[in-house]
Amino acid sequence: MKTNLALALDHTVINVHFEMDRAQAIFESLGFSLTPRGRHSLGSINHLIVLEDDYVEIVGLPTDTDKLRQEVLNSPIGIDGLVFQTNNADQTYQALTQAGLAVQPVQAFSRPVELDGATYAASFRTTRFEAGTYSAGRVYFCQHLTPELVWRKEWQSHANKTIRTAAFLIVASDPAAEAKKYLLASGGILKKGTRGEWRIHAKKYSLVFVTHAQYKQCYGQLVQENTARESFFGAIALRTKNLSAVKQRLVLTQQRFPEVVWREQPDRISVSIPDFNTLIDFIK
Repeated sequence: MKTNLALALDHTVINVHFEMDRAQAIFESLGFSLTPRGRHSLGSINHLIVLEDDYVEIVGLPTDTDKLRQEVLNSPIGIDGLVFQTNNADQTYQALTQAGLAVQPVQAFSRPVELDGATYAASFRTTRFEAGTYSAGRVYFCQHLTPELVWRKEWQSHANKTIRTAAFLIVASDPAAEAKKYLLASGGILKKGTRGEWRIHAKKYSLVFVTHAQYKQCYGQLVQENTARESFFGAIALRTKNLSAVKQRLVLTQQRFPEVVWREQPDRISVSIPDFNTLIDFIK
């Protein structure tokens, strides 16, 4: 599975448990266009922030049923998923098991999507590592059987001018050792960065691995520590065409949600959303 570049990113996940209404309000206030609320056959709900080639999934749990998706319920609130693209979940499963890695059987599920008065089934097949393989959260592979029901132009335009995921940050006591574990999933080549961080590069994004001290040095009071995990997903970096558009939305957001705080730098704006233990970097 190793190549010069890591696998393409499918999506990242922010877990909000039973607070989906509040999460929707905050992310829309930040200037994201969210897809209509989806309901998975597994017992979870979601909204997507659909970008050019990937997306951010805001996943939560319904309040009107006892059928709850256990892996979402068992995971803490915050950035909780790193998902790579696969064209064939079964082949991915076979390759990983032949490599001696612990993976779950391929899982198939769907959610209804309403378009122009008609209802369609957005369908997926996923290959997941066994729980605990990656202490920071869930890492898996997603095959889209109906990509046309996800990447739609009407959902890809955002007031904050976000276009794609630029980087995904993992915080660990030993970043180099942690990064080597991710190579098993992502492929690619691991290199040390100019600021002491470790990086796995893909065509359009990077996986970045830092120590707790480096994380705090970079983000200061904005850090979102997750003490329940040995390592954790520290931030999602999103590429935007216009930082001024991001700033305009943040001014409005802070009027409604004063707990959302941010810091502006020449090349980025870092935003902390404490309610959901989430840090987002907007990068020009």
